[in-house]
Amino acid sequence: MAPKIQWPLVLFSMLAGCGGCCFAFAGVAGALGESTTVTLWATGISLVLVVVGAVCSMMHLATPRHAFAAVTHLLSFSGISVELIMLGVVSALMAAYGAACLWFDNELVRLVLGMAGALAGVVLAFVTGHGYLISSKPTWNTKKLPLAYTGTALVAGGFLYAAVSVATGGVWAMELPVKLLLAACAVFSAVTVAAYLGHLGMQTAKKNPTLFWVGIVVCGLVVPLACAAILLAPLPSMAFVAVAAVGFAAAMAGGLSLRMLMWIVGAGFLFFFEDAQANRSAILNC
Repeated sequence: MAPKIQWPLVLFSMLAGCGGCCFAFAGVAGALGESTTVTLWATGISLVLVVVGAVCSMMHLATPRHAFAAVTHLLSFSGISVELIMLGVVSALMAAYGAACLWFDNELVRLVLGMAGALAGVVLAFVTGHGYLISSKPTWNTKKLPLAYTGTALVAGGFLYAAVSVATGGVWAMELPVKLLLAACAVFSAVTVAAYLGHLGMQTAKKNPTLFWVGIVVCGLVVPLACAAILLAPLPSMAFVAVAAVGFAAAMAGGLSLRMLMWIVGAGFLFFFEDAQANRSAILNC
């Protein structure tokens, strides 16, 4: 069977995960004292990414009616129901945090919402990969997969926050604590991606050499690590934004490449998704 990449799910996990993790960085920076103007910008962009990701997920279900039918099964706590729950939780926290920045001059409220949002944003990135743990699919059935999803989303969200923060006049992204956090996320991403590739084995991981070497190794590992290291040095604001933007673009490309590889190596199981797509009405209404 020829590999068939499920693009709506690839985009959903990357966009929603990146948005959730960018919001996590905004929450941490807000706790450190970043201005509400900067964190509000980052929160707004994060919310857009999460919403667009949710729309991509809905596209996989073909029609809004099927998506709403899935909502009725939330308490099943299946993979899709947990994703929907976390999408709702993260979106609500983003909206509440934005409202607190705009209309409530209460640092404690912003701190609580920001920290809750930081945790929820990272959990969202994790659950977008956790739903693929299926015992009958060895290439997917490992906790290393959702951890790699989380790592790639964290580094992309971190670079996005760094670029947006400094571009909108923020200062905390250029301070050592946030720089070290971003560098730690880059290392975490590299370790988790390497762990998942190790689970697959090099022969399987290199089924598509261009995707592996250019997409995952160069864009997903080398460039983000290099950019995170460069950002540790003192840089002018414009140079900082430029390096962060390059890191963000590379991290997004690397994260998407990892998700594409997951579908390629899972080709033997794709008949299930084709059958589910053909019978989605019966499945969702059972």
